Amino acid sequence: MPATDKSSRQTSIATALLKEGIINEKQLERAIKVQALLEEPRQLTEVIVDLGYAKRTAITDAIAKHGSTMRLGEILLEQGIISSDALETALKVQQEQGLKLGEALIQIGAINERQLLQNIASQARLPYIEPTFSMIETSLLRGVSPEFLAKHDFVPFSKSEDGVITIVVSNLHSDTVKRAADELYQGKAVLALGPEECIKATIEDIRSYRQSGGKEVSSQEQRDTAVNLVEHILSQAVEEGASDIHIEPMTHAVRVRYRIDGVLVYKTDLPSDLLSKLISRLKILAECDIAEHQRHQGGRILFHMGDRSIDMRLSIYVSIHGQSAVLRVLNKDMALVTLDELGMTPSMLQRYRDDVLDPPTGVVLITGPTGSGKTTTLYSSIDYCNDVQTKIITAEDPAEFTIEGIVQCSINDKIGRSFALTLREIVRQDPDIIVLGEIRDKTTADVAIQAALTGHKVYSTFHTEDTIGGLLRLIDMDIETFLISSTVISVLAQRLLRRICLKCAAPYVPNAREVEQVGLSMAEVREYEYKKGRGCTNCSYTGYRGRVAVYELLVLNELVKEAILMKKTAHEIRQISMDTTGLVSMREDGIAKVVKGVTTFEEILSHTPRTFHTRPLRQILTLSQ
Repeated sequence: MPATDKSSRQTSIATALLKEGIINEKQLERAIKVQALLEEPRQLTEVIVDLGYAKRTAITDAIAKHGSTMRLGEILLEQGIISSDALETALKVQQEQGLKLGEALIQIGAINERQLLQNIASQARLPYIEPTFSMIETSLLRGVSPEFLAKHDFVPFSKSEDGVITIVVSNLHSDTVKRAADELYQGKAVLALGPEECIKATIEDIRSYRQSGGKEVSSQEQRDTAVNLVEHILSQAVEEGASDIHIEPMTHAVRVRYRIDGVLVYKTDLPSDLLSKLISRLKILAECDIAEHQRHQGGRILFHMGDRSIDMRLSIYVSIHGQSAVLRVLNKDMALVTLDELGMTPSMLQRYRDDVLDPPTGVVLITGPTGSGKTTTLYSSIDYCNDVQTKIITAEDPAEFTIEGIVQCSINDKIGRSFALTLREIVRQDPDIIVLGEIRDKTTADVAIQAALTGHKVYSTFHTEDTIGGLLRLIDMDIETFLISSTVISVLAQRLLRRICLKCAAPYVPNAREVEQVGLSMAEVREYEYKKGRGCTNCSYTGYRGRVAVYELLVLNELVKEAILMKKTAHEIRQISMDTTGLVSMREDGIAKVVKGVTTFEEILSHTPRTFHTRPLRQILTLSQ
């Protein structure tokens, strides 16, 4: 691309950042100089973030706010959605074929229609809506034929209290559509942007609905728009396997996002005037106070979907734009995962069975942050140990899975079944294996240690970054080092990474920057082939579908125990563990899974803790067999 174009892109982005006070003139000048000196070309915003002048979220907000002053290409470029090479290619195609830039980007495969429309809608400060028949206000269809809607390529979506109708179009610049909507709704139509395929599918559903004889129309029209929308949002979230549903008021729309595979996925927008109706409907379902608008609230919804009942926990949070809602989806139908399905490498799995699960005594800690899959691994481990000769008893808050053959207890402080009281009683039940849902404090840690000293096997989870951190956390709790070294037999740390979507996986060449950040060299990486998801309907255009765990298994030997007794540093204990126990870090386990085509370097960098030493790639693959 000509230098003048690049300079222009930098100027408009920089202007937005300066206007918002995110950076100052001196910082901008230095960032531009650093950018010019880089061997590998990088965007100005990336340089600004790396220099510590601003956070990525602040830059994204500034771009969204000032998007109308920027070109579409630069917005997509700065958000990392397209590369500079793809933009140059698209500009050439645009000139040669007389296309719009967005059409050219779609044609060369640099972006899909969904991503493009979301950015155009953001730039125009309009809602982005993916309509379905179950979402639209059917009273707006009276006197409107499906043929008329198909001819002008739009669907009416909702009607505000003051009579303004939101219609969803795929082309904001079609004068024909605007004239048709204005004539139909007497000039009270406002636009929202949506994918053409969704609009056409909705029109076909309207046609089928009309052909059904109109029997369902009357009953459907009697239902409130908010009822339909809430039902659609909740059922779609369950179908897509979302763990959380976010309904968030913005300046120009209500944004709906689902947390799928641990990452928030932008699903659709809704007109702002629907917010109060949606929140009221959710409050009714959760038995909250619908008249209260100034205080945060919470409740429980039992959502019925076919013959299933899904438990959801609602949180209403009062923000400056209105009430925001988040629903946690509690999936009680999840099947217990076996050890073989956890995703450990064969050698690690064998060692986990032989050296960790089979010994009859000792403390086993499973560590990681919230949402890293600790509970799943814990239950898989318990299930492996479960037989008629072994008494297993648990103290959990709450019990998330039910396993036949073990005695499970859910903590309930309201009725006096406290954690402290349960811990005192648990050893009187003559257990072989004790499961503590979480080591919360010194009291819990003491119980675990004392139980192990008296010949029990103890399993528990712990919130620490890695395996060595689990040992040091016990020391920080004032547990004597000789007790730690004599009772703890293993610490297992883990994270969850997203799997590459099998439907849209394609060959991929990692760039030098991400390879360097994971601690490898391009020379060794080039020996293998890699994959990355391009984005499709199966994965909500993220390129990922499902998750895989990466593990770090530390089995304490005499040298590690001696290092604990001597209170050596975390770095020293880690080095001893790697040299003498065959410890493979989570990052190295992730690298092996990247080579196998399961995940990507991007996921490793986003979710695994940084290590200061990474083995050569061939050695990692040998250890991971």
